[in-house]
Amino acid sequence: MTENKKIKILETIRQGSIGGGETYLMNLVLNLDKSKYEPVVLAFTDGEMIRRLRGEGIECYVIPTETPFDIRKYPAVMKLISELNPDIVHFHGSRAGTNTLIPAKLKGKPVIYTVHGWSFHTGTAASVQKGRILAEKFLVRICNKTVCGSEADINNGKRLLKAGDYRLIHNSIDSDKYTPAPKNEKVLSELGLKNDDFTVCFIARVTFQKDPLTFVRAVKSVLEKRPEIRIVMIGDGELKGEVIAEAKKLNVYNSIIFSPFRTDVRDVLASVDVFVLPSLWEVIPLAMLEAMAMEKICIATRIEGTTEALNHNENGLLFNPGKPGELAEQIITAYDNKELSGRLRKSARETVVKYFDLKKLVKANEVLYTEILEGRRK
Repeated sequence: MTENKKIKILETIRQGSIGGGETYLMNLVLNLDKSKYEPVVLAFTDGEMIRRLRGEGIECYVIPTETPFDIRKYPAVMKLISELNPDIVHFHGSRAGTNTLIPAKLKGKPVIYTVHGWSFHTGTAASVQKGRILAEKFLVRICNKTVCGSEADINNGKRLLKAGDYRLIHNSIDSDKYTPAPKNEKVLSELGLKNDDFTVCFIARVTFQKDPLTFVRAVKSVLEKRPEIRIVMIGDGELKGEVIAEAKKLNVYNSIIFSPFRTDVRDVLASVDVFVLPSLWEVIPLAMLEAMAMEKICIATRIEGTTEALNHNENGLLFNPGKPGELAEQIITAYDNKELSGRLRKSARETVVKYFDLKKLVKANEVLYTEILEGRRK
């Protein structure tokens, strides 16, 4: 490899639509030093992420499959690797890994695995979890380096997999993009809010992981005590129907502003006061970091990963998973205690800028790419 040759990285991921892992990949790819690195993206479904990256001039490919260890697709992946001849293959998430790792190794490429949350998470059936642990162990044993976004994920990997060479690169966001901003008039109008409303927002996929039912049940208690608080719930997912049914059962359906998924997340965050994330498991959630950077009052569950960024009564508020009464209490505290809320807002942004800024994540990945290649040349 000549001194002036750019390092080509094939970044692969399960899907082309936008979620947490896909946001991470986009942030990384778009902010790598293009004078030194040439990122190329492979996804196994098409979607908005692919369209956005192509719009930014990033070379992207789609090899359609939603099946893990899909050996039928290995020849196509190997052919693409042969044609692109990347210096490193970097896969994001275990599903992408099952369809990338073996073809990459057969082509003699060094491989990095970034874990966007282990697949053997809370709520997984015991029989399924056993299979996922075996799959994850296979991936971390063979790849050159496993990157985790939280200390908790590294500890769980070492404890359950007893294999792998780990590197901590904290999940991070662009704190220059997510800055405190006045409420957005367009968003307020579309959601039926007023500028002086105190608004609590759930903005996430409406899935088991995010535990939206706990949020709805907390809303019942909040509105009984502070009926003037406005509630917004933004997102789609398999539990949306159940959430709406629960809201109707609790007689709060007409008090919650329901909205489908929106792409203008920054404008939405600017227009609310409190960001709630009742998740059952997380790495370090990007959506929460974005809200923190915008000086929102963040209320989240006291779980691994989340608590590496959010500390109770220091830069946010915490409650125990699945406890709507505790969540309601924290929402009311945020509303009633203006002095505390003001302090939490400022401290939240300071935390993100100091520890979870995108520039640190990009630099850490660039350092890792260089280390991997230098190690191969020795």
